[in-house]
Amino acid sequence: GGLLLVAGCQTQPDAKAAQTIPAVAAVDAAAQLSYLHDQMVEALLPYDLSLRSQKGEPIAILPPDSAEFWAGVANDGAAFGAALAGIDPAALNDDDALTHAYLLRLAESMEAYPDFWLYSFPVTPYAGGWRHNNIRISAMSSPLSTDEERARYLAAMRAYAEHIRSQRDKLVYQAEHGIRVARPAIPSARLVASNLEAAAEGLVPAPERLSAVPDAQRSAFQAAVEAVVEGEIKPAFRALRGVMDETYVEAAPERVGLMHQPGGAERYRAWTRLHTNTDLSPEIIHAIGQEILSDAKAELENIKADVGFEGTNREFAALVDADPRFSASTPDEVEAHFARAMERIKPELPRYFSLLPEAPYTVERAPPQVEQGMTFGYYRPPTPELPVGAYIYNGSQPESTSYANAAALIYHELLPGHHFQIALQVENEDLPLLRRANAFVPLTAYVEGWAEYAADLAGEMGMYRTPYERYGRLYSKMFLANRLVVDTGMNALGWSLAEAKAFMQANTFASEAEIDSELLRYSTDIPGQALAYAMGQRELLRMRDDARAVLGDAFTFPAFHAEVLAPGSLPMDLLDARLKAWSGQE
Repeated sequence: GGLLLVAGCQTQPDAKAAQTIPAVAAVDAAAQLSYLHDQMVEALLPYDLSLRSQKGEPIAILPPDSAEFWAGVANDGAAFGAALAGIDPAALNDDDALTHAYLLRLAESMEAYPDFWLYSFPVTPYAGGWRHNNIRISAMSSPLSTDEERARYLAAMRAYAEHIRSQRDKLVYQAEHGIRVARPAIPSARLVASNLEAAAEGLVPAPERLSAVPDAQRSAFQAAVEAVVEGEIKPAFRALRGVMDETYVEAAPERVGLMHQPGGAERYRAWTRLHTNTDLSPEIIHAIGQEILSDAKAELENIKADVGFEGTNREFAALVDADPRFSASTPDEVEAHFARAMERIKPELPRYFSLLPEAPYTVERAPPQVEQGMTFGYYRPPTPELPVGAYIYNGSQPESTSYANAAALIYHELLPGHHFQIALQVENEDLPLLRRANAFVPLTAYVEGWAEYAADLAGEMGMYRTPYERYGRLYSKMFLANRLVVDTGMNALGWSLAEAKAFMQANTFASEAEIDSELLRYSTDIPGQALAYAMGQRELLRMRDDARAVLGDAFTFPAFHAEVLAPGSLPMDLLDARLKAWSGQE
């Protein structure tokens, strides 16, 4: 999860909105709010992938990734914000007042996005690679049976080529403002561009997707798409890579971290607030990470004592990695690890949850052409075309992976983690569409915080029945605590890449390749985003403690969880206010 925005809106203020908003000013506040919501949907729908997915719309015609385009988005955000500010929330019922506050945040996100855009690089492994991966997934699921659908697909591919060319221009624009990918990250950025060029072949639809199309039309369509892929998309990725030549390297910062970019230190503090939904400084978050790590190490000593192991932490990790109980050699064996954990928790869920999603869930291996850009896996929400929530896992090398953390992972991803939260949100038709789709609002602290909360809740429910399963959960917690320390360390406290690497080697059991990849994500790819996971969970636990302190014996898990999940994803301060009102703290 995270702030991976492939979104946008009309570059010119909507003339209809400008003419009509004053005309509805005399109408009741709820009607005006509903009107503005629908105007924002219309503005975002052409390009926002999450919104299009929820509406079952075909593949998006992507806009250019340019300063001019995002300036237009900011202008629209300012206009929507001004119109929303004219609505008195006191004239709304509680649900509408929450939507009003949410839409104000959405408008603020649109208005602030050019600053985020300027400091985010288009060709980094996580944000850049994931964004293009989402586009490929959208392309692979697009219907192609009618002439209109095929024409739109071809237009989308041409627009995608232009989008990539605009990203090449973005790298040049950033460099003109002194903002460049740091030298240690350039090799991986070049590799991402090369991998994306190779993966573009998957945009040519396979023959089985066109089985109902007459032969002549099928051949002509495939040839036309292939011409765009070979003649425009692949060259665009090569040009994107080509910007990062030796001249670029010589002018690039020698050290990773946002603080080493012009204006980056101030930007990182803003991103820390954005991603964590708190006002805590990077220095305080750094200290929190150290504290969580200290507690986790003490818990690991207890686990080692429980199994009679007297070696080092890394030796214990190696022992677990080599244990055949946690191994797999085929995708079926991988899925069996997940299935056992799901079957174990299912009977206990009604004791903790009064809200249960209707959408079924499953575990699926990722398509081979997608796996090469993945680390572990991701949650795919239900959509109108595919109404099943799924954990999509990387099954390319199961024999070299330990599944001691399978239970903790599936409780984070499906039950009662992402699937509970996101499927309930998608299914709740009482929520306005923009809240169901989470278009454009940075909500990582809530979304990933809930998933981490859920993984620990499973422990409270007794789901980690062996010391090794407790270790599997602890492994993830230690990793997320490391993120708090090294993300803030490199971006705000002056840590070098070598210092951050040494810290992670001493405090996680990840491989060197995994550590290298993660450090570039924190320092260059999406600085601050990785803070949201542990900090979001920490905020949820604080809110639960606060509610329990007020309610005493009247506190119940089902009621608390319903209050958290019913409104869908929210900025954490809006959720905190809702929970305070519910529990009688205000």
